[in-house]
Amino acid sequence: MSRSSTARAPRGADGTCRDRPRPQGGRPTWVRSIRRAHRALDASARLIASCLATVDRSERCAGRRPVRTSRNLWDASGRLVTASRRLMRAAQQIAETNEWIGREPERAAGAPERVVRATQRWIGTSVLLQATAKEVFGLHVEVIEGLETGLYVPERDPGRRPRIVLAPRPVPVRAFLRARRGRATDRISPVLRRRRRTPRPAALSVPPRTCQGRAPPFSSICPF
Repeated sequence: MSRSSTARAPRGADGTCRDRPRPQGGRPTWVRSIRRAHRALDASARLIASCLATVDRSERCAGRRPVRTSRNLWDASGRLVTASRRLMRAAQQIAETNEWIGREPERAAGAPERVVRATQRWIGTSVLLQATAKEVFGLHVEVIEGLETGLYVPERDPGRRPRIVLAPRPVPVRAFLRARRGRATDRISPVLRRRRRTPRPAALSVPPRTCQGRAPPFSSICPF
């Protein structure tokens, strides 16, 4: 028996429960949007901090490893683009918070202070993003120009280093021929001797065959 994926509504239900307003004692609606804005600002600040760490490392090793430094700075520029997107999302959440405050002014206690704090933080993060982008792009251009003019010598790619393969040592021919046995039976008998589990008796006494084709018994079983 198949069962429908949607449950049926009980009798007498008119659908007015969906339009029921939220209780006044719950959390205001603008709190969620302001928290999302702060989370987006936190993500943007972490990305900017990682880019600053990349710039610090690149300044120290640009002369020794310019190619790797260029790649690291390129990755840092991609992280800066992601940080700018997080800032745009934070700005959208702050604007949404202002809209919710305008819709529910009676429940906006403490909202203006939090909006002002988030806006100030957004401005500071934007300024830091611009300064970091300037450092990343400036250092990247300097490294590329150094590679083009010959000021920086590109290092060897670690993926193109020659692989060292250890070849097995060949057995000396004379020693092999000296240890090798000439007859095939001499070479096989030691293997068979090692594989044999039960030793073979030294001598077997088998009665001779009679003319009828059957050997006589060892002892007579006839009582007469």
